Amino acid sequence: MNEMTNQPRSGSSLVVDALQEQGVELVFAITGAGNLALLDEIKQRGTIQVVFMHHEQATVMAAQGYSRTSGKIGVAIVTTGGGTTNAMTGILSAHLDSIPVLVISGNESSFHCLPSQGLRGWGVQGFDSVSTFAPITKKSLRLSQGICPAVAVTELMHQSLMNRKGPTHVDFPMDLQRSSCCPPGCLHLSDNHEKTLINQKGINLNELVSALENAERPLVYIGNGCRDTESFEHLARFLHITKIPFVLSWSAVDLFPETHPQNIGRGGIYGERATNLSLQKADLLICLGTRLAIPQVGYDKKDFARNASIWVVELDPNEIRKFPNNRWNLLEADVGLVLEKLNQLLSETEYVNTSVIEKWRLDCKNLREEFPRTSDMQVGARNPKFVHSVDVIDYLSDCVDDRAVIVTDVGAGLLSGHYAYRHKMGRRFFTSQGLGEMGFGLPAAIGAFFSDKTRQIVCLNTDGGIMFNLQELQTICYWKIPMKLFIFNNDGYTMIKVSQANLFEGREFGSSTISGVSFPKFKDLAESFDMNYFRIQHVNDLNSHLTEELKAERSTLFEVIMDPHQRYLPRLGTTRLLDGTLVSPPLEDLDPKISLSALSQVLEGGVHEASRTSRQS
Repeated sequence: MNEMTNQPRSGSSLVVDALQEQGVELVFAITGAGNLALLDEIKQRGTIQVVFMHHEQATVMAAQGYSRTSGKIGVAIVTTGGGTTNAMTGILSAHLDSIPVLVISGNESSFHCLPSQGLRGWGVQGFDSVSTFAPITKKSLRLSQGICPAVAVTELMHQSLMNRKGPTHVDFPMDLQRSSCCPPGCLHLSDNHEKTLINQKGINLNELVSALENAERPLVYIGNGCRDTESFEHLARFLHITKIPFVLSWSAVDLFPETHPQNIGRGGIYGERATNLSLQKADLLICLGTRLAIPQVGYDKKDFARNASIWVVELDPNEIRKFPNNRWNLLEADVGLVLEKLNQLLSETEYVNTSVIEKWRLDCKNLREEFPRTSDMQVGARNPKFVHSVDVIDYLSDCVDDRAVIVTDVGAGLLSGHYAYRHKMGRRFFTSQGLGEMGFGLPAAIGAFFSDKTRQIVCLNTDGGIMFNLQELQTICYWKIPMKLFIFNNDGYTMIKVSQANLFEGREFGSSTISGVSFPKFKDLAESFDMNYFRIQHVNDLNSHLTEELKAERSTLFEVIMDPHQRYLPRLGTTRLLDGTLVSPPLEDLDPKISLSALSQVLEGGVHEASRTSRQS
């Protein structure tokens, strides 16, 4: 912090000081009565760029996109009342995905915000935003006369970036934005931000080294927590020493290239069959930087990697507590520190398990050749009137720039994107994983653009998802962002239609145009927002003309005409038996199902009872 004088300064001035000293160059905002003084201070300084969005949830999502791509903290400024509540979806999304974002909200004057009043509403539009946001942020704080605004903002930014990253929130009453504030003597909020390595229940890394030396079929499951530079360097060293095959979570698909010799794909309920089979055959599984959510492990944790001893390195004690004790060796620790220490121990013990690991890697490779990724996702007759979403993803994998940033929304962009995309190093590929909210893709892609305007920005969206933040097309228009926006048009919400078909005898309601949901003409939409338009309805449309359009300096809306009933395969399905009972097979038994004999052969006889039962419907 710059040396402070005893001269009174406004709260807004001190906050802008803190933002500047923490290296903030850009914020996303919407102007309102509750933040006028702060935004006016930013305008007068002229040192921080402001990108004005059109909805507060989009503002926070754009800050997320900026943070995910730049590695810096994203900052969003919103006003009081509805402006603050609108930000909640973006905040929760950042919280679930561990994205560092600072949200500054205006509020009514501080005398309205006294908790002793016990009122539902404060002043004209105010409410207790701190209590509302406390459960979904690392810290939520209201500024008062006893707290230095500069210190508070600095500390909140540090908290966002330390240990398990995430959003923080500061509530800034209007009078404190304008009034004088004398820094000396104000409360300092400093917490301990040091990374910690805590061994739980007597478990130590020597035991893990021993497990590695004795394992015949070890795997590493890599998540987004390995993304920071230091952790990634230690991870790369660990993989180089051990030569162990690895699985990537969807949040980590862009950490390693598709061609990496140890990369065996992406697992989970919408994962690759071969990858899931390898997970279920493993005898040792080391999980690094991933919280192992249901989409990764399936619907019953005890059936996940059920033949393996599982080691989980997890910084959050709450995440640690969700795992059972049997088979699960739990290390509450920073993944980078664990890997650094583990590499040291492996070097000291001269770890060698080459021949065994090579045999296992060959087994994993053979599984991918026996069950290639493309065979499952295009099962069934292909309707020649439409283009399959995976064909588009496959094409884009080759044609987008080597430094492209690809952001997805839900539906086809999310499922086909994360399944079929073939990653090259230098690119960035992400979506909202934990919350999976419709509307994330467009504003997050806008945020990514402002992190580095030299990179190609591709947004994989859907007819349903685009409607949730449609207004941000105007932001693209105003800033002349050369975004390549793909809208997969499948006449509604395909994932919901599939669930209605599986569980409700195909009764569609609120999931298609014939059941109550409507959509605009996207060609007209492109014209309204000064975008080029390109229609993709056949595989033949994926040609050199499309490649040229991808390189155009203007924004382009690509409408992909999909079969309204295209399914996203493979997937872990729930089967409804004749008596109405719902059965969910384990992770290795994806739809479309292979024969029990083929499954038994791969698993060497260990077919789960639920796999047998689910075939009796």
